[in-house]
Formats: sequence, C-alpha cells, structure tokens
Amino acid sequence: MIVKGSFNLRRTVPYVRLDLLLGAIGATAAYLLVVVAGIRWLVLPSLVATVLGTALAILLAFRANTAYQRWWEASTIWAQITALSRTLIRVARSLTDAKVAQGSVSSDTVHAWQRDLTMRQVAWAHCLARRLRRKDAAEELMRLLPADEADLVLAADNGPAVLARPQSNAIFRGYASGILTGLDNFQLETALAGPSLQQALAERMSTTPIPRPHDYLSRMFVHCYVVVFPFATISVVPAYEWLVIPSTLLIALYFRLIERVGASNEEPFANRVQDVPITALAINLERDLLELIDVPDRPAQAVPVDGYLW
Repeated sequence: MIVKGSFNLRRTVPYVRLDLLLGAIGATAAYLLVVVAGIRWLVLPSLVATVLGTALAILLAFRANTAYQRWWEASTIWAQITALSRTLIRVARSLTDAKVAQGSVSSDTVHAWQRDLTMRQVAWAHCLARRLRRKDAAEELMRLLPADEADLVLAADNGPAVLARPQSNAIFRGYASGILTGLDNFQLETALAGPSLQQALAERMSTTPIPRPHDYLSRMFVHCYVVVFPFATISVVPAYEWLVIPSTLLIALYFRLIERVGASNEEPFANRVQDVPITALAINLERDLLELIDVPDRPAQAVPVDGYLW
C-alpha cells in the first residue's frame, strides 16, 4: 500500500509510454498532413473529440470505481480476519482461565494450550497472506509451528485450509483433557469457522478478476481516442495548430494513468505496491494475539519502507 504523499513520475513512464508514443505519432501526423501538406479533409469535427472523450471518461470512471470497490472489499475481508482471530483467542483464554481459577486444571497445562492455539492461528494468518500473494510461507510456518505440522501444511495445495484441521483438533483435545467443558468446544468451533469463511472470500477475490472485456475495451478505447484526438482538435485554434502535439500528450497521459490506476487496484493481493498490506497486517495480528495471552516476545510492528507498506 502506498502511504507516501508524493510520487516519482518517472516510475509512471512504463505504464504510459505506449499511449504517449501513439499520441506523439498521431499528433505529429495530424500536424504534418493537415497543416504542412494541406490535406484538410482529414480534419474531423471537434464534436467527435468531445463526445468520445465524455464517453471514455465515464467508462474509465466506472472502471476505477469498480477496482477501488474490490480493493476496499479486500481490505474489509482482512479486517474481518483480524477481528475474528482476536475473538477466537480472547474467548479461548477467557474460557480456559476460568478452569485455572476453579482449580480443575493446572495453569501450566492451560497456558501451554493457549499458546499452542494462538501460534497456530498466527501461522494461519501468515500462511494465508503468503498464499494470496503466491509466495512461499515456509519461513513463517517453521518459526511458528512444530516441524510435523509445518511439513503437513507445506506439502498441501491449500495450506491455510489444511492448517484449520489441527486447530480444530486442538480444541477437541482441550475438551478431552478437561481444559474445555460443557459447550466450550462448540463455542470455539463457531469462532474458528469465521476466519475460514473470510479465507474463502479472499481466495475468490484473488482468483476471480474483473471481466476481461472491461480491461481490454478500456485499454483499446484509450489507444483509439489518443489517435483520433489530434485530428478532431487541430482546427480548433487555427493560428496555433502546433499546440495539438503537447495537448495530445497531456490527454494521453491523463486517460492512460486513470486506466492504469483502475487496472492495478483490481488485484489487491497481487504483491504490488498498491496492494492491501496483508503482510504488515499479519505481523500486527501476530502482535495482538500474542499480547492477548501475555507473551512478551513479539515481533516489531510493521512500518512503511520508502513510503510503501507491504
């Protein structure tokens, strides 16, 4: 996620160079053919540029708004994952601390169970973040899980889904050992189902793009408009026809950047600088969950690097 307030314009050149090239070629051709060679029949009515520009602006606004809604939905999904994970660990600790207070189970046994459940939930969050970005989660899993569980998850096609199984088993082991009693296990299973639902929503967004015609047509319309624009505006100011060249470049830059912003925001887990910062959110979630069980050794809070939060 971009958190800095200023941008390096040179980094935008790779995204707009084709349209700038088309604009430069089209505008130069319009100037040479119409002004220098005097082929006036190539001049299009200025209304063409007005109507096409308005239609293109509406299309790009729709595209950008749809892409931002996807980005915001992705952010909302991860906020739900954070809230549901906190709820799971908070409820687990409240239920099991009550058993310690009653003297029915030793505090060491309960605290070990709490830590086991928490570390596995932390590993699940890191594993999901890595899966959405199609990156390897081995480092986080080996750090947070026993070797056998880490190997099980790393060998799976869907690591977070597989990791939910030992988490569920841990709940029923707690019930079998007396750490949980009554309906405690069902309450925790219900709390565990929430993050799994959000995982499915995040995976749907990661694998289902905006319909491809939206992407293709918006790009093609920008290209076409950049070529048509100079022929429709060259006669607007007869004494300064040369201005069609810089004005075309500005139009190309403007429309293409808007189109690219929409295209980049429509994939919020693509491991780009515009992404939802799920790596940082997973680190902060780890800090929160460990604090809930009074573990003092927590990772440092995620901070932006060069104006980007990952």
